[in-house]
Amino acid sequence: MPRYSDELINEIFAQNDIVDYVSQYVRLKKNGRDYTGLCPFHKEKSPSFHVNQEKQLFHCFGCGAGGNLVQFVMRSEGLDFVEALKLMADRAGIILPEDDIQFDDKIYKKKKRIYEMNKAAAQIYYTALTKETEGRDGLEYLKDRRIIPNTIIRYGLGFAPDSYDYLKKRLNNQGYADDELIEAGLCVTKGGKTYDKFRARVIFPIIDLRGNVIAFGGRIINAAEKDGYKPPKYLNSAETPVFNKGKNLFSLNLAKKYSDMQCILCEGYMDVISVNQAGIQNIVATLGTALTENQARLLMKYTNEILLCYDSDEAGQAATKRAIEIITGVGGKCRVMQLRGAKDPDEYIKNNGVEMFRNVMKSAPASTEYLVKCLKGKYDLDNPDGKIMFVQEAAEVLAKIPNEVEVDAYVKKLSDETEISRDAIYSEIKKYSKRDKISAGKPRSIKMTQSSKPPDNGSKSTDAEKKLLSLIIGSKKCYQSIKDQFKPDDFSTDVLKRLAHIIYKCYEEDQPIEPAMITIQFNENDVTTVTQIFCNVEIYSNEHNTIVQLVSSIKLNRLEEDIKRAIKENDAVKLKELLDLRLKLEGKKQCQN
Repeated sequence: MPRYSDELINEIFAQNDIVDYVSQYVRLKKNGRDYTGLCPFHKEKSPSFHVNQEKQLFHCFGCGAGGNLVQFVMRSEGLDFVEALKLMADRAGIILPEDDIQFDDKIYKKKKRIYEMNKAAAQIYYTALTKETEGRDGLEYLKDRRIIPNTIIRYGLGFAPDSYDYLKKRLNNQGYADDELIEAGLCVTKGGKTYDKFRARVIFPIIDLRGNVIAFGGRIINAAEKDGYKPPKYLNSAETPVFNKGKNLFSLNLAKKYSDMQCILCEGYMDVISVNQAGIQNIVATLGTALTENQARLLMKYTNEILLCYDSDEAGQAATKRAIEIITGVGGKCRVMQLRGAKDPDEYIKNNGVEMFRNVMKSAPASTEYLVKCLKGKYDLDNPDGKIMFVQEAAEVLAKIPNEVEVDAYVKKLSDETEISRDAIYSEIKKYSKRDKISAGKPRSIKMTQSSKPPDNGSKSTDAEKKLLSLIIGSKKCYQSIKDQFKPDDFSTDVLKRLAHIIYKCYEEDQPIEPAMITIQFNENDVTTVTQIFCNVEIYSNEHNTIVQLVSSIKLNRLEEDIKRAIKENDAVKLKELLDLRLKLEGKKQCQN
């Protein structure tokens, strides 16, 4: 991977605190030495996610995720090592010199190349819109939508002319090959020919939090059917090495500065642009897909409350309910804006003005109130059956609310409206709560990457080796008592051998053991084991005796494996030799005890 000097990485770690950063994602609570909370990398109801401020490490005892701050950023933001390190450097005001790095990482170089291509493409699209005759249709469209020149500049809007190779030719001339353009999602191939992905469309650049153009959205100017094919109104970039549509939000790079208290979430690019142009800057949109948990968590980093402002049609209302479930499911808070007399925020702003829009923001009901109100509209409350079905569905909504005071307030309101007793309503709520608990106890079907699967506990011998390494890391005295009996190469797995070599070397050279720096040296799969060892919090009354017992157990466990192998191979001589050795070791162990 690209490599900065250890001194520079150390400085970046020193200027960034893991508890401070992780708190943007997880509500942490001090718990002894650690801070604990619900893991952001898998669903759970009981906190198993730990952050150790002293060691600057995180570890989840549920799914096994672990590492240092940069590795947390890599996971949470979907970045590679260099990108995450740069983000932390920017946060600390540290400038990373380009000559301090060896550009030998293929993935990093590929991403860097795509960023450059996207930036060049955005400039070409912008020039086409604002300065070329080919962009007149796009400019007219934006004028009709009342988009002013300053807004075009702010968002870097552009236009893709109705040509199969307008962008391709210009990027080829800048040195970008066709296969690169295809990988970046700027071109597609069909029948052996390469041509522009976006044609006859107004272009919306999608920009990440670091200011990189990562993808594009395109709005067709003429959606008429041609040769039996009617193009979609909106077209978005496919996923690329720099773009994951479920992990990014349109205009968050602009909205993040204004979203401390609340942020509006809507569906479309034009909605965001119109509302922003009217002076409301805390607004973002999803990228052509339903809201994801990753997007919800990302937005919650920058705001206390999400205002859902989806389209008023049936599909928009269904998306609103789904978004509420996702946001509350990851611990967020949301309210619902209801735009009466308009299909979307863009139309509402144009018809009613910005002050009316602000009034809708202020009066937006809480998500629970909105959901209960929607249910109420489905039933005839003058009819006993209608009341029963309404209360049953409302109870299912209330069963998901963790705040007992909030539940009590809604139970009182439901009871008053339906004349059904509070006890009966609470009884219904308990039914759903019990069902949810039973469901939560079943194994979850979680799609995990290799780096997020639960840690492999391995054999008894391996487990004892991990405890032994934890003791050695925690005490130089322990190291001195064991270094001659148990060498780094005596550990059974590659990752344990490598960690032991690093720890032993630190002691031999009288260097400090820095967990955050050490974990950098391990890949995504191995860092789970390393972090688990560093975060082991077991305390032993007599560390010396514990070490002796662990070494003895490791040797006996390995001997048992050798005995099984000798029996399987029917090697009588070897078996007798091993059994004699076991008797000696067991005798020593009894003496030690």
